[in-house]
Amino acid sequence: MRLFLAIQLSPAVREALLTAQDALRRQGRGSFPPPENLHLTLAFLGEAEDPARARAALSEVSCRPFSLAVGGPPGHFGDLWWAGVRADPALEELAVSLQADLRSQGFCQEDRPWLPHITLVRRWRGEAPQVTVPHASMVVRQFLLRSDQIDGKRIYTELSHKSLR
Repeated sequence: MRLFLAIQLSPAVREALLTAQDALRRQGRGSFPPPENLHLTLAFLGEAEDPARARAALSEVSCRPFSLAVGGPPGHFGDLWWAGVRADPALEELAVSLQADLRSQGFCQEDRPWLPHITLVRRWRGEAPQVTVPHASMVVRQFLLRSDQIDGKRIYTELSHKSLR
């Protein structure tokens, strides 16, 4: 199974992202994640047969609830367009701490700096879109360990979660 740690989005943040996706659909083509798959990845773990080591890393992390906000023009990595997330020290600390704990559990983590983003569309075909993600925010109170099974589409399944206090 492919594993990753992610923040599940509130209905208000999800609606803002869906508004941006609708605008993108009117301007081009691509592979759009369905509403239930929109999330903010904190760390990608890759293929694993047993999530026990990931659960151990998850249990080590300590963080207070914090605010997460989206809004403004999307960014992109090649043909993948994404919604940015407002910089927040607590979010950055959570991601960096998780990645360090995952390394200590034997998981490879990317060396490049972490850039918080939420994928709006993959394999974009069209001109540079003229889209603005509406502003929305939420309080993050937990994050999840999820798996990604591909059977014609991505299906995310929660394997475990960590509440923030």
